Amino acid sequence: MPSAVRRMVLFPLALVRSGVFNLFVTLVALVPPLRAVGKWWFKDLAEGDDGGVYMKPVTKGVGHWSLFLERTKYYLHTAWAEVQMVAEQGGRAPNRKLLRFSDRSECHLLDVASKGRPLIVNFGSCT
Repeated sequence: MPSAVRRMVLFPLALVRSGVFNLFVTLVALVPPLRAVGKWWFKDLAEGDDGGVYMKPVTKGVGHWSLFLERTKYYLHTAWAEVQMVAEQGGRAPNRKLLRFSDRSECHLLDVASKGRPLIVNFGSCT
């Protein structure tokens, strides 16, 4: 599917999905009967192997109404980035902007590639 058509179809769907999730998270925090739903929703995360230490801020404050606008801006940015993903097998590699870990300077993904040597990007977790 051409990227322009893809954007026209997927972007509104991504916006609706993120808007519904944002509204759900806010209502869970505001409406006491829905808090039980929120605790059930985040149960596996809150009671994980670490005892929920890292998820307490998420389960307690993620839906606060004062963060609604910030979450909305974040979801808009994420939805737009998602529909612009155009990597295809056999196609050209995306050359996204990155920050160097050593000095926080800006570079592009293919700047770190070397001719004749494959570039491997690992999107794994460090936890």
